[in-house]
Amino acid sequence: MSTVVTSRPKEAEARSASPVAPPVMSPGQVKPPVADAPSESQAVACLQAFLAEKDWTAGTAAFVTLLNQQLKCHRVALGWVSGQSLRLRVLSDGVLLDEGVALPELHQAMLEAAHQQQTLSWPLAADSKHDQSKAITMAHQTLCRVQGLSGVVTVPLAQDGVVLGAMTLERTTQVDPLRPLSYEQQQASKGFSDEDLRWIGHLAELMSPALSLRYRLEQPWYERGRGWMESLRLRLADPRERALRWSVLAFFGIMSFGIGLPLPYQVTASARLEGAVQRVMSAPQDGFLREVHVHAGDVVKAGQVLAEIADDDLQNALRARVAEANQHENAFAEAFARGDRAQAVIAQSKLSETRAQMALLEQQIARLKITSPFDGVVIAGDLRQQLGAPLKRGDNMLTLAPGLDWRVVLEIDETDIASLNKGQMARLRLAAMPDQTIGLMLNRVTPVAKTTPNGVRYEIEAIPTGAGAGARGLRPGLQGVARIDMPPRPLLWRMADRAWQWLRMQAWTLL
Repeated sequence: MSTVVTSRPKEAEARSASPVAPPVMSPGQVKPPVADAPSESQAVACLQAFLAEKDWTAGTAAFVTLLNQQLKCHRVALGWVSGQSLRLRVLSDGVLLDEGVALPELHQAMLEAAHQQQTLSWPLAADSKHDQSKAITMAHQTLCRVQGLSGVVTVPLAQDGVVLGAMTLERTTQVDPLRPLSYEQQQASKGFSDEDLRWIGHLAELMSPALSLRYRLEQPWYERGRGWMESLRLRLADPRERALRWSVLAFFGIMSFGIGLPLPYQVTASARLEGAVQRVMSAPQDGFLREVHVHAGDVVKAGQVLAEIADDDLQNALRARVAEANQHENAFAEAFARGDRAQAVIAQSKLSETRAQMALLEQQIARLKITSPFDGVVIAGDLRQQLGAPLKRGDNMLTLAPGLDWRVVLEIDETDIASLNKGQMARLRLAAMPDQTIGLMLNRVTPVAKTTPNGVRYEIEAIPTGAGAGARGLRPGLQGVARIDMPPRPLLWRMADRAWQWLRMQAWTLL
């Protein structure tokens, strides 16, 4: 059965009179009490009976059984839409129909009401206000004739304009002529009044959401998926769902584009410039910093004095050695004049030793001036705030790098390092030169990892090639972002591959 939009039953109105008039009383007979019309509390009791059971099937069985007792019916049946067909599922008094259709006439009556999307009853009372002038009730007439019923009514169960099922109530005229009928039996042998039809419609409005929600929640996932697909298919077949059709078409277009069209992509990494050769200028000996001529970022020339260390102690030692050398020279001259060769040789030896010490001191004094070994840039070291501070021999003072000979160090995430190889091309943009693109070629993939606040990173060395390699303003220490060109692959394949790798890692971790 195709699920179609239905108008929902009207709200229940005030009910004060009994739907059936009491029988004529003979003289002396006690008048039975007048039966009350179904009330709101009875409808709530039906809902409570349905919700009190453990599952949907048992709940519907309890619901129709209670409804059968409340309306004094011969039988109450409930059918439910599954897939594209309406199946007879539950009969009153706990009879469950899980497979097939046991009562074809009853099933046809339910289909008749569901297809016409309105409540159908047969027969109608002479003064009935229930309009069925344009309704087809052939299946209901057949059911009454075959089953010998005094009345039958079928109300569709709908939610949000979609038919979910149908509920059929029957009253019978079969009586035993040898036994007098009680008042309740006489009421049950009559058809359904307008008051009954209004209350049954109100009950259907009350029960439909609860029946639908619990049925969906108790369905297995594959059944819910199949139901969703069937609902989508029906909506796509509806000419009014033009927006949905375009949305589905766009979805499949995007999926086809993402699966079948290879697209180039890049691996992004942070980058920094370093000198190809870096020279650390350290303190030649213990002393005190006297003067600094440069600081980090300055461009220097070969032989330029960068810093000076105080040489007062060495100058004093040198003057002492000069005086000592003069003494030895005088002693040698006196010994030579006297012809004392032994004293002359001794004086000459001491003079040579003193002159060697003087040469050493002069060399140490010369080394106290830190000079640049080549043209380059000072990339580290700012000693202007340390004038007069003591220095130990070997302390790092300044770091120099050639100004035109440099390399790029890329920091790659550990998830991407396995896909990179030597010789791949990349592009670099520096923060100081965002409008200039510099071509790179990967030169060396280092196997050493380091931990950063952003995770584990591997360093890759790259050398500049092509456009931008000789751009002005490039200096070691600049930082930027590099993009490494990778072989083209479909977008969704890349996402699926990354997700698969992550799932494998999680499975390995858990197992």
